[in-house]
Amino acid sequence: MACKQDSLESEIQREAIYCTKLYEIELKRRVATSPDVLTEMDTDGAAVELLRKLSRRDNYQYKAGSLYPPEIVKVDRGRHGGIVEEPMSEFLADEIVGLEDLMHETQGRELTVSEEIDLKVMRRAKDALLKKRIRPPRYLSQLFDWYCVNRKDKPDWPTEGREYNRRNNRFLEIMTFIGDCQTEDPDVVRRIDDGLEAYAHFRAENSNVKGQSIKRDMKDSIAAFRRVSKRFKLKWLIEVPEISEQAPSERGVLTDEEQVALVRSCLQANDKIAAILLAQFHAGLMATEVLRLNFDFERSVILDGALPYLLIKEVTKAEDRKRLVPLVIGLDVIRQNLPEALVWLSSVTESAHSHALKKRLVKATGNPRLTAHCLRHTWNSNATAAGIDFMHRVLIGGWNAGGKESAASRESRNYGKASLQRSRNVQALYSSQLKVFDHLLHLEANASAGGNVTSINSRC
Repeated sequence: MACKQDSLESEIQREAIYCTKLYEIELKRRVATSPDVLTEMDTDGAAVELLRKLSRRDNYQYKAGSLYPPEIVKVDRGRHGGIVEEPMSEFLADEIVGLEDLMHETQGRELTVSEEIDLKVMRRAKDALLKKRIRPPRYLSQLFDWYCVNRKDKPDWPTEGREYNRRNNRFLEIMTFIGDCQTEDPDVVRRIDDGLEAYAHFRAENSNVKGQSIKRDMKDSIAAFRRVSKRFKLKWLIEVPEISEQAPSERGVLTDEEQVALVRSCLQANDKIAAILLAQFHAGLMATEVLRLNFDFERSVILDGALPYLLIKEVTKAEDRKRLVPLVIGLDVIRQNLPEALVWLSSVTESAHSHALKKRLVKATGNPRLTAHCLRHTWNSNATAAGIDFMHRVLIGGWNAGGKESAASRESRNYGKASLQRSRNVQALYSSQLKVFDHLLHLEANASAGGNVTSINSRC
């Protein structure tokens, strides 16, 4: 066996099964009275082992598909023979698998049963060399671009733009620890495992990030390696490095006083930043989800009528986050400034808009620890305090619960999406949203009385 004592248990088990199969084939071969004693599966297994031995002998040059497409050359046979085509790849395959030597050794006599079995296996190995084979990208550095458009049963990722650059740069950073090599290099798995280990160790020792963040940063790259391995039958066993995870920090939630201060600040500022923060506050939306409203603005942003809402229906972080978000605070601010806000979000980097949103939050509340993501936890806290219907919490905020409740929420939401925009459903969600923000609705009424902002309640 090629495995050693310190090899992974899964690798040892896999090779043991393989060796057991070869042993059974060899037993059949030694007692055979007819070449037909080997089944088609046995012949395939023996042919694979033959190519494996030959490849190891000749610096790993050969495997199934190595001689595809077959090369045909034109040879001048002289004045009488003319120019003829000769299948050079077939000749080379005969030589590689030993057919040429076998024919020479047995010329002029009948083959023994053992030789007939050898002939059968060699011909199968030859066919494998010449057979068309789907090949993976040649180098590891090319795998991520392939993965972006070959994510089985999942939407493709963009292959340009900021989102692509963010993912690809992380992949290339990991590749600096792995080192580029051919995907069919016999040592590729060890290089990937060692590189991932080195990357995780470097991040843990040289950056102030949690183990959870390191795992998340490696997730896309590991998924790309595993997808390529499965698609092209490379049989890579990628081991995720062991990383210590820190206890999760307490999730930031705005106090009632901070929520009041934030809403007042947004109503007074009445600008693009205020529109984004108010939209996020209504269901804990991520800024990227707000940006995606622009993909189908007319059908995603419903600001007219008695029940205004946002429909989060474009590609999201998870399918379960597609939802309908009723707007009950700051409608005029959102209506006047959201188009400009979407243009601004699309023109700046994620770090730039995160900084701008945080700056406004801190200025409004005086709390330097708050970020825009805190609005998500704040909405969930408000929904819990209001005691709204669980499915309304799912359909507005996209929140799941553990165990059976989680499975029920996913199933129910799949049924609910088709009729999510029915007026009765919108009305029900809107009523729940009013309960979530009941402690803040008076702010807009006061602002309206002061002549600054028209109350949304006047439209209901």
